[in-house]
Amino acid sequence: KTPKKKLKPSEVMSGIEQLFRTPKQRSEPAEVLSDIKQLLKTPKQKLEPVEVLSGIKQLMRTPKQKLEPAEVLSGIKQLM
Repeated sequence: KTPKKKLKPSEVMSGIEQLFRTPKQRSEPAEVLSDIKQLLKTPKQKLEPVEVLSGIKQLMRTPKQKLEPAEVLSGIKQLM
């Protein structure tokens, strides 16, 4: 076995600091980063006016049947 060396506190700290240092990242031009951010954003949906939506809802509803007065129905039954 090799004998253990006693390290000075400054040597120990410098070794730990080197381990914990994060590698420096290259700073890219702001233009490139902004373009990437724009690509990653989801496109915003256009909000349609309430009037348009209400018109579509009215079109999708089933038409209401007109109820005939009871007198007219009874007249038809008599004819048949």
